[in-house]
This record gives sequence, structure tokens and C-alpha cells, in this order.
Amino acid sequence: MPDSSSPTQLILARVEAFRRCDFGFIFDTYHGDSNFRRQFPDREEYVRYGWANLGKEFRIHACTILREEIDGRVARVIFSLEFELHGTQQGYAELAWLEDDGEGWRYRCGQKLMPDEFPVPADRLDFRHFDEALNKVLY
Repeated sequence: MPDSSSPTQLILARVEAFRRCDFGFIFDTYHGDSNFRRQFPDREEYVRYGWANLGKEFRIHACTILREEIDGRVARVIFSLEFELHGTQQGYAELAWLEDDGEGWRYRCGQKLMPDEFPVPADRLDFRHFDEALNKVLY
């Protein structure tokens, strides 16, 4: 498994896995108690889903880590992502919650802010901006 020795390294490894369409790695880096794992309990089912829904139409152009906060075995990372989906350039910022499950950091859940929701330029986003978001959706 690629580097998941720090929360930032896990986020960057997941971005690279999306670039390679390595949906097995993406599945493996979700925390076992995450909502994602409840939605997709079967690894092979998710790999097929990933190829069918993202494999040909999703291209990541850039990922920038903006903030990292670690408190023991839990962490939060804010990053921005620029990508192309179905030929359309898009982007967002995400607050990812991660947890060390004893074997490394795992993705627990996330919250996105779309560019029109940014209260400040992306490089100045902080944890409070996600806490204060009006239409907060955790996935």
C-alpha cells in the first residue's frame, strides 16, 4: 500500500490512486466504520462502480494541501482539488477527517465547499470556514 504514514500523505496517495484509477486502493484507505464502507461493503463492487462512473471521465489536474491538524489518532486535512469530469473543468475544497486504525491513516468522512461557497480565497480557507458553512453535508 502506498504511503499513509501521515494524514497529508494519505490524501496525496488517494489523489494519485484516483489518477491511476486504482479504485481498490481507494476502497482500502476508507476507514472500516466510514459511511462509504456502509454504502459499499464489497471491495470488488466498488472497483466496478469506480470504473463505470469515474474511470474514463475523471481527471485530476491539481491537489493542494492547505491545512493539517493532528490530535492523537484523529486528524483533519483541508485540501483543494482541480479536476475535469465529463470534459468540464471543476474544483472544490474539502475538509477530510481521518483516523489512524492501528495500520495507518484511513479516510473517515469529508465535507466539500464549492468555489461559490468560499468565504475567502481557497489558500486562506481554515477549519472554521467549514464549521460555519450554511449547507453542511458530510459524506
